[in-house]
Amino acid sequence: MATPHIELKAVTIDCSDAARLAEFYAEFTGGRVTPLDDDNEFVRVSMAGGDVRFQSVNSYTPPQWPGQEHPQQAHLDFGVDDVEAAVKRAEKLGAIPAIEQPDAEHYMVMTDPEGHPFCLKPSSA
Repeated sequence: MATPHIELKAVTIDCSDAARLAEFYAEFTGGRVTPLDDDNEFVRVSMAGGDVRFQSVNSYTPPQWPGQEHPQQAHLDFGVDDVEAAVKRAEKLGAIPAIEQPDAEHYMVMTDPEGHPFCLKPSSA
């Protein structure tokens, strides 16, 4: 089986207020904020080196550093030229499809061997 083309599209970070956190990072890095939904609950910051996305979550608990009591939860989004081939490759390497698939028609959520979620999306998305 041929190895599918895989590229990292973005890093998405959970937080209590996506718009506020995105503004901080945009200001800090000289980046540009782009809302990805109407409610500013999902926001992208484009900066040198790539994009970071922030999504607001209910009952967000910030991480403590150093420490593992409240670790930060983030997930990676990968753009792939063939989602099915990328899923098969990920499974071969020890990943499994997540039980809950919020929008399987547009992307596939997988969990890595340690249980961290990541998304496989068409490169054009």
